[in-house]
Amino acid sequence: MAQIEAEAQWLRDGILQKILKSGRLLDNYSEAKVDTFKVGDIEIDVIGLAEAFMVTFCYRAIVNFEYDGEKYQRKFVVKKTPPMPPDVYESIQFEQLFTNEINFYTKILPEIKKATGGKFSAPRYFYSELNQYSAVVILENFAVDRWRVTKDRVGLTLEHAMIAARHLGNFHGFSYALKHKNPEKFAKLTDDLKESRYANENMNPEWALTLKTSLKRVEKATETYQPQIEKEFVHKFNSLIADYFNYGKQRVAPREPLATLCHGDYVRNNVAYRYNDKDEPLEVMMFDYQTLRVSSPMIDLSVFLALALYADVRYPNLDDIFDEYVSELHDSYRREAHDDVPDSLSRLELIKEYVRFLPYSVSITSNFLAALVEPSDISIEEMIKNPPSEKEIIERTMTAGGELVDREIAHQIKEMLELSQLYEVPIDDGIDVNTLKKE
Repeated sequence: MAQIEAEAQWLRDGILQKILKSGRLLDNYSEAKVDTFKVGDIEIDVIGLAEAFMVTFCYRAIVNFEYDGEKYQRKFVVKKTPPMPPDVYESIQFEQLFTNEINFYTKILPEIKKATGGKFSAPRYFYSELNQYSAVVILENFAVDRWRVTKDRVGLTLEHAMIAARHLGNFHGFSYALKHKNPEKFAKLTDDLKESRYANENMNPEWALTLKTSLKRVEKATETYQPQIEKEFVHKFNSLIADYFNYGKQRVAPREPLATLCHGDYVRNNVAYRYNDKDEPLEVMMFDYQTLRVSSPMIDLSVFLALALYADVRYPNLDDIFDEYVSELHDSYRREAHDDVPDSLSRLELIKEYVRFLPYSVSITSNFLAALVEPSDISIEEMIKNPPSEKEIIERTMTAGGELVDREIAHQIKEMLELSQLYEVPIDDGIDVNTLKKE
């Protein structure tokens, strides 16, 4: 309760006035009438771990106010960094994460909106701050336009997957067209983006132990539920991912000719769907652009399919989902570039790139899927104050989500092996394995 009151006071004491004076709160704002602005009731609803996994402190705020004698209401989502020691703040790379998100809303999104005639869906931006050890972003609560995240944390339907694939294809196709037809503008829009995941090699010890333990779970799960897979292949995968920092840094680095603007963390809790009256998904919208980067488009598609879908949907329908993605990418490219799609963006080249990214996406499944299936009830602030013991970390990493997670991990190893063989793309293709640290 005290925290909620403090947040309401923080909004009331100056932030709302700053938003007002920026011209973003009201279309009819006039400096001559600033004294007529009066803040009324503020309702705050904290977004907890039961709703979405996040390392930031987030809440919805409903603000009632008066301006020039008229009554108004605005619904916000406020995202803030929680209080924490500087070394933890830096290890999470909050500065880079918030820099990217602020750049998207203030620099990149206006250009996308202009180029697409305002057709690109994104939450409305109101305010941001980036301080030495704290950061804030305030956006409109997209629920006012009938958008919402899926009720299911994982195991989405084929319909959800198809819509998400189309949206990604459209976004990546637009980005490629901009890059090819106006490279100077593309560079100008993206040159301020910061490495938000692999800039700091000094990994938090608890996170390092989680990653190490998750590889043991991969071995055990695969041996139990996909025993036909040779241990040598699983060992090859684990050897790649064991040096999480160096492998990831190499894998996500922009490589031509496939590098383009990517969301970077296209997962269920970073997208919202608009539904019809029958609760059928109609379209999808990305948000949370903290990991925005220039990279391979498969950083987005591979991670979404690995974390949002279970094998019973992904495995039999992969070709159809991929065709949907490629078709939309090609249509978007032709529409924006007024030119033929280059051979480098053919279906074959894109699916080979998908195979290259499977170790990356499967590694995320191995350590994050359990958190979606069986969410922790401990917030990041509580973890910082009372870090779990090594025994507790190992126990949760090996068992959370139970058999469901184990079967999914094992099946993704199977899919990776089959696709690697089918398209003759080794899972370490494009990685300098000699630079990876050995366990």
